[in-house]
Amino acid sequence: MMEQTITARASRAPPTWFPRVDAGLGGLWVLIAVSALAVLPPFLYLIQDSLMVPLPGFKTMLGLENYRRVLAINGWQLWATTLAFALGSSALAILLGFTSAWLLARTNVPFRQTVFLGAFLSLAAPLIVKGIGWILLLGPNNGLINVWLRAWFGLQGTPIELFGLGGMILVEGLLWTPIALLLALPPLRAMDPALEEAASMCGASRWQTLTRVTLPLARPAILAVLLLSFIRALEAFEVPLLIGIPGGVVTVTTALFQSIHSGFVPRYGEASAYAVLLTAAVSAPLFLYYRATKESAKFATVTGRGFRPSRIDLGKWKYPCGLWVLIIPLSLCAPLLLMLWASFLPLYTTPSLGDLGRMSLANYAAVATRDDTVSGIWNSLWVGTASASVVAAGTLVMGWVVVRRREAVRWLLDVVVSLPLVFPGIVLGIAVLVEFLHLRFIPVYGTLWIVIFALGLKFLPYGMRFSYSSLLAIDRQLEESARMCGAGTFKVLRTIVLPLIMPAIAAAWIYVFMNAIRDLSTAVLLTGANNSIVSVVILNLWDNGEVPQLAALSILIVAGVTVLGVIFMRLAIRHDFKI
Repeated sequence: MMEQTITARASRAPPTWFPRVDAGLGGLWVLIAVSALAVLPPFLYLIQDSLMVPLPGFKTMLGLENYRRVLAINGWQLWATTLAFALGSSALAILLGFTSAWLLARTNVPFRQTVFLGAFLSLAAPLIVKGIGWILLLGPNNGLINVWLRAWFGLQGTPIELFGLGGMILVEGLLWTPIALLLALPPLRAMDPALEEAASMCGASRWQTLTRVTLPLARPAILAVLLLSFIRALEAFEVPLLIGIPGGVVTVTTALFQSIHSGFVPRYGEASAYAVLLTAAVSAPLFLYYRATKESAKFATVTGRGFRPSRIDLGKWKYPCGLWVLIIPLSLCAPLLLMLWASFLPLYTTPSLGDLGRMSLANYAAVATRDDTVSGIWNSLWVGTASASVVAAGTLVMGWVVVRRREAVRWLLDVVVSLPLVFPGIVLGIAVLVEFLHLRFIPVYGTLWIVIFALGLKFLPYGMRFSYSSLLAIDRQLEESARMCGAGTFKVLRTIVLPLIMPAIAAAWIYVFMNAIRDLSTAVLLTGANNSIVSVVILNLWDNGEVPQLAALSILIVAGVTVLGVIFMRLAIRHDFKI
């Protein structure tokens, strides 16, 4: 009798006032809340600080005085200079990158593999290293090319003026040319040549075919690459800092940097106002970029009908065009070779045969024993490893939830994670700095953790793209079969999902690590004596005039990151990753 009573009580349904909770949906909302708490507060604090006007007696009030001040300091000249720099450098990158991509994809131009390898490996060299290399090449006094021009042609003064707006546009355009090439190459390779052949059969010349058929069909790709280059030029920091500041040319990013570093008291209100205005300036072309890539389907030329891409015979123009495409690997090798030369000298001088006897490995030995360089290398390894691991693990879970859940709210998670794309690197740095100045009870200011947090936020959208695209290729039935065999959510992720997308996770990890250890724009405002990473150490060495040891450190970093770049390139080609 008692057993029947216990069984009856146990079999009773739970009271109706306790609703059943979907654990999966609850986990989705938890992920949304956690990602929002990580992504949104830095920018909310940034907006708050931009509206706080200091008053006498350590008091503040809400107002727009910071915005009026930053617009009055340089007037509209600052924004006009930034716009001219962005337009000029992006136009140069498109001119060099897109024409080279067309020659590689559609013609029999030589040096094809050399150019592609040079473009991919250029991603491994830190921008600050390439920028300093260009100063050693084109500097007004000891720049190698200017020295040669004065010696060969008897020219006076400075034949090529680097420290000015024109020099900034030249160097930034050359730095972005490999990326423009890599972005333009896939759509040009996939274009059906039958359309161009039909134009030729109708009597059109090659120039008419190019202008009336090829370029109109490639217009979405050209526009997308142009907008992306323009966006990145707007938020560029290394070239305006290294080349613009010595020439008296200030852009918004360097004005923001000077607001923090000039004077005895950092002007956080002005810096925050600069950051908000720059974010607004970047958001408009970024929106146009997404529109351009979204609407490109109506320009599709790849159909179910198979085709074999034909290559145009350049004839007598084959080797002149080959010299044109070699601009890309030369723009990488020339500054790095000069840095390599400088790394063996006790004091940097323009290359000459007489310096061969003074070459040694002393600078490399010094780099291996200096406290600042050694700590910078170890800090970079730790920051790169931690941020890459957090991004890879976090985006694996978030990407899996977005792909597998059916609720419409899952896209809110993707939107929140993608928000850092809108914010330039230096804006993200000032946003995180302002956040933890307010949240002093979290003791991360002045430590490596604040750098890891900022770089993790910066590369979170990229990790999401790696995971999301790879998870779409996994059939849902594999996971359902595991669940029917009794596997829980964690076991499904560990035994089914993770092994299948491990190449994508590895590529995401390497990509984030490569970019984190060479980042400057985000980390420069967050580091100090105890938490400097290698890019900031290189900048400090440059400011101190220690060019030989700077060159030795740069060569070591480039060599290490290049190895990772080769691995990443093979993973990207093998698994066709798109970010």
